[in-house]
Amino acid sequence: MRPATVRALKPVLACVAAVALLGATAAGALSAPAPKPVRVTVNDFFFGPNAVTIKQDGSVKWVWSSLNAYPHDVHLKQGPAGLKKKGTYSTKTTAIAGAHFQKQFPTAGTYKFICTIHPSEMKLTVTVKK
Repeated sequence: MRPATVRALKPVLACVAAVALLGATAAGALSAPAPKPVRVTVNDFFFGPNAVTIKQDGSVKWVWSSLNAYPHDVHLKQGPAGLKKKGTYSTKTTAIAGAHFQKQFPTAGTYKFICTIHPSEMKLTVTVKK
């Protein structure tokens, strides 16, 4: 190649390299793992912790303690205005131990959960921030 041709190709090659780098960066961002869910333990007569704060689109995973002697559930008592599919925020059955329930929170706001079997003792607040 003649030197004039090489000089003319330098800006083109720089653009190609920049696009390739941008594509690799975007692909890396898309494949980044989702954040781990915040864990809440369902214990006999309390949720531990009883309040958590997560980012919008984050998730909470309730895990029933292996030491439980009584059945428990997770029930959404109150959610933010306009929340859709409220029933999906509650478990369908009760469990004593060895169960888990995970839910993603795409809507920002405050969520109040109870165990319907022990509603005065077992309360949890999930705050979802934008």
